[in-house]
Amino acid sequence: MRMVWRSMRSKRVLLCVLLLADFAFGSVQDGLLPNGDFETPPTGGFSSSLASADGPATIPSWKSNGTVELVESGQKQGGMILIVPQGSHAVRLGNDAEISQEVGGVEKGSVYSVTFAAARTCAQLESLNVSAPPWGASQTIDLQTVYSVQGWDSYAWAFQAEGDGANLVFRNPGMEDDPTCGPIIDDVAIKKLFTPDQSKDNAVVNGDFEEGPWMFRNESLGVLLPTNLDEETSSLPGWIVESNRAVRYIDSYHFAVPQGKRAIELLSGKEGIISQMVETKANKPYRLTFSLGQAGDSCKQPLAVMAFAGDQAQNIHYTPNSNSTFQTAGVNFTAKAERTRVAFYSVYYNTRSDDMSSLCGPVVDDVRVALSRGNRNVFGSFRLVAGLGLVLFGLVLA
Repeated sequence: MRMVWRSMRSKRVLLCVLLLADFAFGSVQDGLLPNGDFETPPTGGFSSSLASADGPATIPSWKSNGTVELVESGQKQGGMILIVPQGSHAVRLGNDAEISQEVGGVEKGSVYSVTFAAARTCAQLESLNVSAPPWGASQTIDLQTVYSVQGWDSYAWAFQAEGDGANLVFRNPGMEDDPTCGPIIDDVAIKKLFTPDQSKDNAVVNGDFEEGPWMFRNESLGVLLPTNLDEETSSLPGWIVESNRAVRYIDSYHFAVPQGKRAIELLSGKEGIISQMVETKANKPYRLTFSLGQAGDSCKQPLAVMAFAGDQAQNIHYTPNSNSTFQTAGVNFTAKAERTRVAFYSVYYNTRSDDMSSLCGPVVDDVRVALSRGNRNVFGSFRLVAGLGLVLFGLVLA
């Protein structure tokens, strides 16, 4: 009995050791990166007059190159107050400056989405380059448009891992007269993405938008998805953003979401388009359906979307209803090929009525593409008639 007990105890100890080893050396954990909020004090502590500096030890868990500065909430530069998105500290990148962090435990072939907050400072044409060398994944994100009145926005960018580690780099590609001008970065997080399985009765992948980038529970602005034409490395699996402006990924904790916990808010009119190529059968009739609503963010009416399905396009207005924040809409179309494009953009350029500045728009959710009901009924009736014919034929022979 003692030997059995010792054996069981040894197995439990071994299991605990394996679990701890997996936690310590296994896959990267979803959420905030080490010192991703820049609140860990550097050697010597924080100072209200932290000077720009070079070197790997300036910011804990990060390497820096060029004019990199830790800034504090309320800090001024001339007559301008620097914006710190969350907490008390953030990082500002000067001309051609960069910060980077080694992210271990990524899985080869998997797609990861990086969420980060960014704010513009004194340069009007500021941008931020995000990359994951040495695999060539890189994108320069335009920060010229500020989507919220708070002066900062959260963005998401995705990359596919080609090894077991990644070097995440944020770089300011700008060259301003004032070398300290440049974007402010805060709240850097990562999330491993999964592409949802395609259901039998819906050709759209991730049509409910439940799989997407990391979202901080305490941030109420949503996450902007900038231009991305590669569906294989999209922060919104299955979808691409094929426009000059971003769309907003929203959650049910801070916005009105038609179904589930996530949805898409379309911004900037024709400049904010999401689309997906869905599998279809040529010459078959289909119906695109989706939920259309308002996000509960005081967005000024009217709200409307242009919905595309193959060669069909329809302008659909949201009709406010006291009993619901959304309505169901649809577009009928006949597929011309084995893949058909579905897409959405906002008809109007909307802003919020409470601040007259923050960009907003209609909400799209629960997107579905299926064979039209009439077509399914025709096939069902054919099978029923064929079955009855076989039964009658059998009775005649009998």
